[in-house]
Formats: sequence, C-alpha cells, structure tokens
Amino acid sequence: MLFNSYAFFGFLPVIWIIYFLMNRFRRYRMAQFALIMASFFFYGYADYRLCFLLAFSIFVNFLLHLLLMRDGFPQAFRRVCLSVGILANLGLLFYFKYLDFTIANLNRFLGADFALKNIALPLGISFYTFQQLSFVIDSYQRETEKVGFLDYALFVSFFPQLVAGPIVLYKEMIPQFKNRENRKVNYENMVSGLEYFIIGFAKKILIADSFAGICDAGYENLQQLSSLGAVVTILAFTLQIYFDFSGYCDMALGLGRFFNIIIPVNFDSPYKAATISEFWRRWHMTLSRFLTTYLYIPLGGNRRGMLRTCINVMIVFTVSGLWHGAAWTYVLWGMMHGIVMAVYRLGRRTIDRLPRCLLWCATFAFVNIAWVFFRAEYFRQPWLLLGRVIAGGKGGLQEDMAAAFCDNTVWKVTMERFVSASLMEGICQAAVLLWCLAGVFLCVKLPSSHELVTRKFRGTGWYVWLGILFSWSFTCLSQVSKFIYFNF
Repeated sequence: MLFNSYAFFGFLPVIWIIYFLMNRFRRYRMAQFALIMASFFFYGYADYRLCFLLAFSIFVNFLLHLLLMRDGFPQAFRRVCLSVGILANLGLLFYFKYLDFTIANLNRFLGADFALKNIALPLGISFYTFQQLSFVIDSYQRETEKVGFLDYALFVSFFPQLVAGPIVLYKEMIPQFKNRENRKVNYENMVSGLEYFIIGFAKKILIADSFAGICDAGYENLQQLSSLGAVVTILAFTLQIYFDFSGYCDMALGLGRFFNIIIPVNFDSPYKAATISEFWRRWHMTLSRFLTTYLYIPLGGNRRGMLRTCINVMIVFTVSGLWHGAAWTYVLWGMMHGIVMAVYRLGRRTIDRLPRCLLWCATFAFVNIAWVFFRAEYFRQPWLLLGRVIAGGKGGLQEDMAAAFCDNTVWKVTMERFVSASLMEGICQAAVLLWCLAGVFLCVKLPSSHELVTRKFRGTGWYVWLGILFSWSFTCLSQVSKFIYFNF
C-alpha cells in the first residue's frame, strides 16, 4: 500500500482508533498485535504472498536472537548462530534480488545458457533484511536485551518504516514500544506528525512527480535531446529523487509520531552539502550508519593507514551501490562515489580550504552526473545521455518534456486562448526551466522539514498553509506514482 493513495487514507484512521482504543482499556498486547497485523496488511495489500516471506524472516531471526541471548552456550556455538544469521539474511536477499543478476552475468561471461528464474523482488526486502541483520549482530555482541516476540515483530514490521526505511536499530525502537506513556494519545505528537506528513505528502505529489514527468519524457527521447534538454533531463531526476525520498522520509516520521514512536531522521537537506563526505552524512543517514558500523569499522576503518582506508571506502560504496539494485549501473554509481570520497580523504586538508561556493558547485555537479548511472535502465544509456550534453547542439527542450509539466494545468488552458501555439510552446519551455531552478532553490535555501516542524513558534498562517498544501496534494492523488526507494 502506498502512503499516497486513497486506500491508505482509509487504512490509517481505522488502525489508529483500534490501537489506542485497545490501549485505553489496557489490552496492551492485543493493541500491539493489532498494529502488527495492520502492518502486515499494509505490506501485503498488493500481494499477500509478501507477508509469508516477511513472517518467515521474522521467525528465523527471532529464534537466532533467543539462542544468542541465552546464557550457558559456548562461544563457538554462538559464533555458529551468528554465521547462520548472516548467511540466512544475506542468502534470502541474494535469492530474491541478485540470483537472476548472477545468472545473467554467468551466461554473459562464460557463454553459458542457464535459465533465469524471473523472481519478483519483494518490496522493502533490502531494508528489513539489513535491519534484522544489525539486530542479530548486536545480539551476538550482547548489545541488546532479550526481547519478546511481539516487540520484535513490531520492530521489524512497523508500517511507517517497513518498505523504504529508515534502517532502524533495536535501541531506537523497542524501548519506545515498551514505554506505557506511548500507549496514550499524545496530541502534541499528533500535531507534529501531521506537519511532517503533510510536508512529505506535498513534496511527493506536487514536486517529485512533476519532475518525474519531465525526466521520463527526456529519457524516452534520448537520441533527439539538445544539450539543454539533456541537462534538464539530468537535473529533473536529481530533483525527482530528492523530493521523492525526502517526501517519504517526512511521511514516515509523521506516521511514527501518530503512534508516539520517534523514528530517526534519515534525510537532512543533502544538496546543501559542500563536500561528498557531508553529502553522505545527510543522504540516507541510516544506511550510511549501518555500513559504517557493520562493514567499514570491522574492515579496519581508518585505523590502518590511508591506503587501507581508501580501499575500505571503496568496498563500502561498492556494497552501497549493489544494495540499491542488481545492475552494473548501480555498482558503477557506488564506485563513483567511493572514488570521489577516497580522493576527498587524500586531499582533505587542501580541499577544505577552497571557497564553500566552489565546493558546493563541484559536489552538486558530481552528484548530478552520478545520478545518471543510478537512473539508467541499461548500461549504455548513461553514456548516451551524457553524450547528448556535449554533442546535443543548440535547441530547446523536447515538446514532450514541456508537455509533461504543462499539459492539463489551469494556467496553460487559460493562456492558450490568448496566445499563439508557437508562443505557448516557448512559455511552456521557460516554465520547465524556471521550475528546475525553483527546485534547486528549494533544496539549497529552505530549511529542512525537521527544522520547520521543530520550530518553537508557528503561527496560524503556518497551519493555513499546511491545510492548503494537503488539500491541493489530495486532489492530485489520481496522478500518483510509486516511491523510487520502494524498488530497493
């Protein structure tokens, strides 16, 4: 089920009422069970079979947790349990996400003819697998307490963060589930949750999806793009993924607060970053934390000299790229970030002395180029698009790109009555360019959602504006699209 769907707006109030009504009558475990069942319903809304996989993963990891937390077992047995946990989680992820990718590459490089399995990728499997993997490792290291099954099942399945993160830790969530104060309706949390949700909802519906139309139109006509059209296509995806992921993160924060659960911030205005290091401290913060804690530091981190540090950085970013998708374009995207991060590590003292404006321009340009590989549908596509930037020549935007943004809008329907078709086309192209510039301005100059919601003083005008945003976004629900990070 999508947050940006009519079905979700029927689902949310029903489970909210059931959950707090049961808690009101002190049926705490029943309330928790109801929230777990609702989360499974949310997850399996489009395909009920997904619930079986999620339940299997939860049962296996909870059993491993019990074995790892039990006193009296020898260390060798605990190491075996840890190995089983790592292999089981990564094996499940490999089967569903990387098996066909592996078979295809074996066929390509060895000249074999193995049949592809055509396995459908379960929603959010990368997120809940990493979340449970961290829990098993923490259990082995005795950094968790022994938890009950319902607490653990809710920790994994809690619907606001189930399918697209953030990748939360035991210590951030389970103590909140156990806190009895969180079982009472908290109107302050409701208000801030509503603020987060509306801001994220508007980001997705009104901004991200508008850039998605421009971007998709550009990718459908790569060979005909002018240099300007290619640049706008690249920038449109840069802004689409920003507002898409930012919008999801905001909605997840808001929905968590509806149930008095504070979900960790996962997105902090990354396009304000002046360096690639700062970018990764702001983008998908919980994934960066997971890879740092459970991969980079065990590899040795930065404790074994600069050469080993750069190798570790490359490994981490290559894994990050592969985590995002089973394609060489994702691997290349990760490696590009790893190379730039390693270069930054090597020349940090010199680089940090450069003017921040210059650093920001270089970082933003690199991020745009790297997103081309992230967005690519096949390996030649990013090179074709980047080639059009250089060799596309003069000319404006493709007609489809302007139409994707302007068609069926009130202002265009009105102006068409008074201006010629050629002038209208020029106005639409100018509108696309101005919208792209406005998108960059919104990313770079405005406060983050977290800064807005946590401000101490918010007047009546703020809530009127939120009401307008929600009403406007809700009327556009028929045009919704999936969140990009649902694919991972």
